[in-house]
Order: sequence, then C-alpha cells, then structure tokens
Amino acid sequence: MDTTTTTSAGGATGVADETVTTRATDGGGDRTATGPASDRLWEELVTSALLGTDRRTPAGLTRAVTGDGATGRSTTGGGTTAGGGTAAGGEAAGALALLDAAALHTVRRRAGLRPGPAAPLPEPAPEDPRAPLPEAARRRLDQLLAGRAAPSPAGRRGAAPDLAELLPQWLALADEHGYKAPSAALPVLLDAARARTDLRAPALRFAGPRGLWLARLNPEWRFALRGTGTAGSLPSPGDAEAVRALWDEGLFAERVALLTAVRNEDPAAGLALLASTWAAERAEDRLMFLDSLRAGLSDADEEFLEAALDDRGRNVRATAAELLSALPSSALAGRMAVRALTCVGLDRTADVPTIGVEAPHECDAAMRRDGVVAVPPAGRGERSWWLGRIVESAPLSRWPARFGGRGPEEIVALPVADEWRDELHAAWCRAAVRQRDAAWSRALLGSPATPPATGPGTSSLAERAQLLSMLSPEERALWVARFVAAHGLSEAFQLLGVCAMPWAEPLGGAVVDALDVAREAGSYPWSFSGVMGLAERCLAPEAARHLEPLTARPDEAEDAVPGAGGYWSEAFRRLVSTLRLRASIRAELAPPA
Repeated sequence: MDTTTTTSAGGATGVADETVTTRATDGGGDRTATGPASDRLWEELVTSALLGTDRRTPAGLTRAVTGDGATGRSTTGGGTTAGGGTAAGGEAAGALALLDAAALHTVRRRAGLRPGPAAPLPEPAPEDPRAPLPEAARRRLDQLLAGRAAPSPAGRRGAAPDLAELLPQWLALADEHGYKAPSAALPVLLDAARARTDLRAPALRFAGPRGLWLARLNPEWRFALRGTGTAGSLPSPGDAEAVRALWDEGLFAERVALLTAVRNEDPAAGLALLASTWAAERAEDRLMFLDSLRAGLSDADEEFLEAALDDRGRNVRATAAELLSALPSSALAGRMAVRALTCVGLDRTADVPTIGVEAPHECDAAMRRDGVVAVPPAGRGERSWWLGRIVESAPLSRWPARFGGRGPEEIVALPVADEWRDELHAAWCRAAVRQRDAAWSRALLGSPATPPATGPGTSSLAERAQLLSMLSPEERALWVARFVAAHGLSEAFQLLGVCAMPWAEPLGGAVVDALDVAREAGSYPWSFSGVMGLAERCLAPEAARHLEPLTARPDEAEDAVPGAGGYWSEAFRRLVSTLRLRASIRAELAPPA
C-alpha cells in the first residue's frame, strides 16, 4: 500500500501557506517530509521566537496575531483567546499562535523522520582474569571516587581527610595486589582519569582490558587509547608481527609508548625498531623517540647515538650528546674528559691546594658537534657556559687522578680560585645525577647540618633534591631527617618530596617534631600546609597513635598568630583521621588469609 497525504501548513492554525507532503509505505523505514518548505518554515518560527512576535511575525501567523479587531479576540488553531483589544493581548496571542505552530511543526518533523540504519553491536567486553575486589574495598573505592571532586569548604579545610589525595595510593595498593576494577565503577574511574592526568597511569592499569574496551565507546575517554600510561592497548613486545604493524601504522603517541614498552623488555630490540625507520622520521618525532632510549641505556647504544650527533635537528643532537655523556666509556665522554681536564686542575702556584680553572676561550666545531651550544642563555657569560657544558659531560671517574688521588669529598672540599666554585660545583652536580653516581652525590650534598647557602656543592634545593634521589631510600630518609632537625621545615618541602613512602624512621619522627615545635611557637600555621599535606600521604599510618596529644588546642601566646591554635588542632586532627583511613584502606585491600 502507498498512501500520499497532502496537508496545508495553514489549515486550522493559519500558519503559512506552504504545502508539506508526507508519504507512508507499508514496508516502513521510508517516511519523510518535503525538505525545503519544511526547513524554511522551521527557520521562520525559530527566528520569530528569538526576536519576539512583536518584532517579527511569520507571514502565516499574521491573521492569528491581528484577531478580529472589533472584539479583540484572536483565533489560534480553531480556539479563541481573550485579548481585551490591548497591545499586550495581541502580543500574547501572537506568542500562543507561535507556540501552536511550533508544536504542530515539531510533530510533523518527527513523524517524517527517516530512521537511520541500525549500528552494529560492539564486540563483547574482554575478560579480565584478575581477582575481584573484596567487598569492603569496593565500597571504599565508591567513596573515594564520589569524593574526588567534592569542593573544599570555604576557608579552612576542616578535619576530614582529603579523599581525592588518597585515590592514587588506593589505586597503587590495588594494583600491587592484582585486583581488577568492578565493571560498574569503570565509567566513574575513566572520568576521574580524564580529569586528572596524574591518575591516568594507575587508573588505566586498574581498569584493565575492560576499561579500554569501554573507552572506545565514548569520545571523551579517547585519552585511554593513545597508548600513554598503560600497556593494555599495546601488543606484547615479544609479538614481532604485531609490534611491527603498530610501529609502521600507529599514531605517534602509540609508537612512543610501543618503543618504551619494547625498550623496557628488550633494549636491543627497541634500538633496532627505532633504527629501522630513523631516517624517515620527522625531527620532532626523532627527539621523542630518542628520549625513549634512556630506559636501558648502555654501551650498545653508543654507535647509534654517535651517528645522531650529526642529525639535522639541533635538539636531537643535544639529546644524543646528553645520553652519550651518561655513558662514561663512550667516545664523546672521553673527548669531553680531555677538554675538562685541560680547563680544571690543581693550581700549583697557590700556597694551599686549590682548584684552578681556565675556561674555554672559544666554542669550536668539534665542541658544537659534541653538544656544546655556542650561544649561552641570556644573562650567562660564554666562557662559564661552555665550561659548565664540558664539565657536566665528563666522566666523574677521571677527577680523582687529576687531583692527586683525592676522593670526591676531598675534591669538593678544595677551594676554587677566581670565583669559579659555584659554576664548577653546579656542573659536577649535574654530572652526578646524569651518571647516577652516589659517591659524588653524597659529597656534593655535604653534611645536612650545614646551612644550604654555605654547603659544599650547591645552595639550590632543587639540585639537592636531585642529588638525594641518587642515594638509597634509607640514606635519603636519614639525610633529610637530619636536615629537618637542623633547619626546620621551611626549606625541606622539595627534599621531603623525593623520599620514599611511607617515610622511614627517623624521618617521620623528625617531621612530626618540627611541626610540634612550630605549633608550640604559635608560628604562622598556613605556611606549613604543604608539609601537612605531604605528611597525610607519606607518614606511616602507625604514627597516628603518637599524634593524638597534638590534636588538643594549645594555649596561644600573646605574640602568636590569632587563631593559630585552632588551626593547628584542626590540622593534626585531619592528619590523624587521614592516617587511620589509610590504615583501613590497607587492611581492606589485604588479600584473604
């Protein structure tokens, strides 16, 4: 059966004089309204609604708006509306007529909509073989995800734990125990990872293959498919065919993640993969790929990196030189050692053993090829800049022989002539971090009791934090604990950030003692909020019982900051409640006996 119906768009409503045709067929799936006339009418109605019928009235509504004049009544779709003959009544009638017309036209548009083809069903979600969460841990996850975006109260934070800051620790513990994410939590978990880049790696690991499957169905979760932060979307490094296919056809971020994964599994295979397409890569891509070689860097990479010193990209050449300088036995490190030993040595004319420095007078082509940038940054002298680049790239193992068999601590303690000390020590600091040399890092850090401005190596807390990261976690915690005991917390924030969690003793006790001293002194409390936040995340949960006495509000001295006692009490109560919550989280995630 084929039925054709023609309807005047005016009719009872008096709206437009255009004709709209609809066609129905028994077969279904082909139901449409005449396009141009319908579209023009709808645009007219929308424009009138935006501007107001008093300013623009569609032609078909004119009769409805003007009414019959004598009685002030207007006809709208076969009914009547009292208008009182006033202008306001006419405007109201026009508005009603417009709404009637829009309603009629909406029904007509929907009735004439041609349904689209049915989309294919997505493939079934893959299985996740990991163990399900214990029920208590699942409830805790729901609580943390619900509280991640809760706004902080105006002013002070209160004594309740900051749930958003505990979510990364929860995810790390869940991953450590090999749990899988509940299916119902995946959408909220992906939303959390989208909002916070620091959550993406642990959240995507926890979400697993089902999380990646779900991310493909929502464009807002496309970050999970870029190959960053998780290996779940990457082929196994041992699957040579799949690795080759993704390397040749994948997106840039996927290729970077793939190279990193292969490099972590098999450094030689990762280098071979990069070398196979190196000449065809863009300069900016070569830079990112080259940076991936930091993982598993060894003497086997030297030939490739040496060739990269002649790359056409300046940043590529600089990165290749930096990586080669981290290989003390490389040819570049040897060339830099020759230059450095020419510039720095014992000053034989001094009365006491002194380091003499003669900085380079030019930056020749060979130096530039080895990564020394000829033009220094603004505010830096050329000769000091060149000296720093040379010394930081020279193997630290060459210096003891240069200084008469002295060890790192003795060398660092020597006076340096002509005010070259800061430049020389800063270059040695960078070399110690680059070559991951604990002995030189320890020497350049010096005693933690020494004031930072007069320390043997550097007064930069950022550089001290980098040197600390070269030490073992136990030695790091001990050094920072002594630093806090000697200097307090005002300069310790960056140093605390490189210590392993939870803080090992005596570091935890030193931080608590320093906070208690500041509390008793009535110090400005808000200046310690950063350290308090670190303590909430990094103190061992067992410390809660020792902190109970500090939750009481102290007596405020006359010279104390007004309200400081209340803040300190609140801050310590929040610290105690957070530590107890962390203990509960740890117990909830513990595998069954």
